[in-house]
Amino acid sequence: MPDSVLSAPIMTMAGRPVVDSLPAASTISGRIMSRFVVDSALSGRVPLADLRRDVTVMVKACLELTAGLLTGADTTKPLSDVRFGVTEWAREGVPFDAMQQAVRAGTLLAFDHLLAQAEPAEDHAAVAEVTRVFFELSSRLATAMAQAYSNEMRTAGDDSVDTLAAALMAGKATPAMARACGVRLAEGYFVFAVAFVAPHDEGESRRIVSHRTVRRVRAEVSQRCGDQALMQMGVGTATLLIPQDHFDPAEAERFVEHLVAAAHTRVRATFVSASGDGIPEAVERVHAVLDIMRRLRRDGLARFEDLSLEYQLSRPGAAGHHLTAMVDPLEAHPVLLETLKAYLSTRCTRLHTARILHIHPNTVDYRLNRIAEITGLDPLHSDGVWRLRSALVARTLGVGEQESIDRGDPDRSAPAAQAC
Repeated sequence: MPDSVLSAPIMTMAGRPVVDSLPAASTISGRIMSRFVVDSALSGRVPLADLRRDVTVMVKACLELTAGLLTGADTTKPLSDVRFGVTEWAREGVPFDAMQQAVRAGTLLAFDHLLAQAEPAEDHAAVAEVTRVFFELSSRLATAMAQAYSNEMRTAGDDSVDTLAAALMAGKATPAMARACGVRLAEGYFVFAVAFVAPHDEGESRRIVSHRTVRRVRAEVSQRCGDQALMQMGVGTATLLIPQDHFDPAEAERFVEHLVAAAHTRVRATFVSASGDGIPEAVERVHAVLDIMRRLRRDGLARFEDLSLEYQLSRPGAAGHHLTAMVDPLEAHPVLLETLKAYLSTRCTRLHTARILHIHPNTVDYRLNRIAEITGLDPLHSDGVWRLRSALVARTLGVGEQESIDRGDPDRSAPAAQAC
């Protein structure tokens, strides 16, 4: 939204629509930061940069709510934003009275800003209506904040849900455990694996996810999938168990986009469906696919069926060793190996390959013939293309290498990246 809230006018003050006279969000947030927050319990709990952003978001939500009350517009979204902000602060350990004082200070600043523009002799009715609106504003803010804070405190005091998630993923959950934490075990789940990727990540490093990122992702999952969705965090990853009746797989791409927005970073994600007793196997499978995405340097959402061939080729066995051996002779010819990768990535289009490599198409033909001579597989025929592609996938995934994949942390063997 813009820095100041603009909506359809319903009353005027000093000849100007009242809603257009609301102060800029930056003005109020700046005054709160300089006059109040720096001396309150907020600043001791929340990093200054995060606090400045949080205060601005809260002020904008309150201004949107004020504009909605002045014009009769829908106030659902700004109230939701206020609850989210309170929940964030509650998770940081900010006392409720500190939140109340910050919001009250901002509300009074906005109210005084409007009254200062009134014409004493002409705007009696407008002043009375503005006063009524701000009484209603204060009431709604108090209710929304109290609800959000109490809900978060109730949730934070019980870690049994996380215990249940771990037990389900290990195949050890019981109905009694679920009842104890108010969760109804579903007959089937969508099992998601999500990795959070640092901006500088080239596909090999893991990242340590900050507590704020974890909270934002948890809140997003709860909002999109309900409180029956379960989540367990690894190092740089999350495993989600979403009841099948709480999630539409056709909306998976949009769901991942919301996770990206919540995490403020790129993600890799994949999912499969599983029955209750099939969750442990499904968890192993999705994290194996997540590791494949890391090795192939793919971001975003990849459905399991999209990488089923790569998944199968990544399984240990004689077939994988045989496939990788097919292209081993090209190790001594890196230019040919580069040409083969470019050729396969362009759907075997020689002209496109030539453009990518900045060479003449005849040079591409010569190199493809050399690949056929060295490997015995002709990249100009469908059978040779299929075998060469499979061999390169197996080689990229390191089939046969002794590399452990820790559940919830497919980037285990790499050095840690900077936290979010």
